[in-house]
Amino acid sequence: MVNRKGVFIGAYVPNELKESLRRRAAAEHRTLSQEITRILTEAVHGRSLPPGSIDRRSPDSGPRRRNSDPLPRRRAYDVPYGTPEGVTSDH
Repeated sequence: MVNRKGVFIGAYVPNELKESLRRRAAAEHRTLSQEITRILTEAVHGRSLPPGSIDRRSPDSGPRRRNSDPLPRRRAYDVPYGTPEGVTSDH
């Protein structure tokens, strides 16, 4: 038997609700238990923000590079800023 950390909470729910939760969990590649835990966590603590949505920069830091880069912006396939000496570009 698996050693689980947590508390079992028993509740009677209608079969159609259980099946809806099971299908939703399967669509998200989660177990029914994981889906119920996620729903309860959101209900108690509020909805979690998606990764990358929190700006962790300090308030006094400069603007993001995207805001300060002049147009046209450089791309990965562009010619590099400085070419090594003795190398010519075929572009």
